Amino acid sequence: MMLAGTIWQRELVEFAQRRRALVIKLAFPLLVAIPLLFSGAPPIYAAMALTMLVTIIGPLGAGAVLTRERQSGLTLRYRTLPVAPGRLLIERLATNSAIDLLQLAPVLVLIGLRHPSAFAWWPPLLLSVAAVLLIGNLLGAVASTLSDSPGEVMLYVIIPLLPLLYLSGTFTPLTQPALLVVSRLLPFTYLHESLLGALGGAPNLLPWETALGGFGFLVGAAGLIGRLGRRVLESD
Repeated sequence: MMLAGTIWQRELVEFAQRRRALVIKLAFPLLVAIPLLFSGAPPIYAAMALTMLVTIIGPLGAGAVLTRERQSGLTLRYRTLPVAPGRLLIERLATNSAIDLLQLAPVLVLIGLRHPSAFAWWPPLLLSVAAVLLIGNLLGAVASTLSDSPGEVMLYVIIPLLPLLYLSGTFTPLTQPALLVVSRLLPFTYLHESLLGALGGAPNLLPWETALGGFGFLVGAAGLIGRLGRRVLESD
């Protein structure tokens, strides 16, 4: 058995050792995606459902795990490590996001196989998925500081996500100029647009615009995690 020498190694070892959780994590996105991709559902509906799937995976997992660790005292032990809080949180959430991306990888591969002609949307899709997963993990980490109950933390995550998804045009196309401006300031817009393009739909943005937005939010999320490290890890 490999001994974990760093935080990210510990996360990977723990994930690999939990075989049942590993199977569930890999199977759950496929159970949602396969009916959408093989039933002939219109791209607009498939993109909506998959956007919601990618959006909720990160915050729900991070919120529940960090809340349990706070209750068990593990977070308190992390504070004794000779590592800056920002770096520690980046290491943890980046690893969690990488695991979430692994969880979604079969779905992304299926999308590529079903719509090979939409290859121009694959890089924007990968960037926007990575950005939303990292931002979602940060949202879950912040929510974990608000309550000692994992169930309550999940509510703190879902409640703000629903209006944000609406403002991103996930549920219905946005036509008002003010709402369009707001949508460009949200990472879920670029995820939805890239999914719509990769599924053969008619997105409102070009592939390079979506890729640029996804990359910008990915870098911005990493910087914000560094700034909020002390707030999340020392909130008790």
